[in-house]
Amino acid sequence: MRRFLFLFLIPFCANALEVQPWFGDVLEFHFLGGYTYSRFNHVQHAVPQLTSPFNSHVLYTGLDFSPTPEWSIDMDMQFAATTKEPFNFRTVAVQARYLWLDDIVGDPVSLATGASIRPTTTRSLKDVSCPYHGNVDFELNFSIGKEFDASDCWRFRTWGYGAVGHSNRGSPWVRGIVAIETNIDDVHKFALYADGINGYGRHTRINPDHFFGYARIREKAIDLGFRYGYRIGVWGTLRLGYERRVLAKSCPAQVNSFIISYLLPFCF
Repeated sequence: MRRFLFLFLIPFCANALEVQPWFGDVLEFHFLGGYTYSRFNHVQHAVPQLTSPFNSHVLYTGLDFSPTPEWSIDMDMQFAATTKEPFNFRTVAVQARYLWLDDIVGDPVSLATGASIRPTTTRSLKDVSCPYHGNVDFELNFSIGKEFDASDCWRFRTWGYGAVGHSNRGSPWVRGIVAIETNIDDVHKFALYADGINGYGRHTRINPDHFFGYARIREKAIDLGFRYGYRIGVWGTLRLGYERRVLAKSCPAQVNSFIISYLLPFCF
């Protein structure tokens, strides 16, 4: 059952670090490739304001590995081409997580905690569409969730994720995700989720022409998203998603994002 379960464990955000409180098969690798296109016309509290639409294209890859049932290690690498930045390497991240409780084996809920480190290039931090804070971002995170079974597979589940972070400069931030998902015959999966962040920087004004990350910005954002995943037998899972920014303060507003990703499990 775990093999079929992990075919649906695709990260929600436009990166490849895992956020859900369920791990994959032991000693099996999972490769994720994805692409996100985002577009917006306005940056809240920007001076000067944008005079034309801003487009962002992000390619990301990730690799996840569970050496034991309790431990998971994964990484994320991104490349971006935007209105501000020509195609170039943007960021890389590494994360380690520990599974304290597992509802698949009988615990009341699944509970995992972890930590990540993410270096980001100085060139990318000058791009207002780049969501990261400094040249090196650190985060501590947790995730908790519960599955509800129907016969030999889960029918629906709900989970949440929270993180607190700080970069090599500026002020801390917190972010979180809440989601509800449904699974049909271990082939089709639908999800609704909300993804938010709150930064504690001192500055509320943004100059898109002289920008250097969100480390000192008092940003607030909430994105609502929908996704559909289709399992292609043993060949992995294809996912299509859409996100809309419904709240924005000191960051891009009314952002529309379209996401496509593919997950391939393999082992040696």
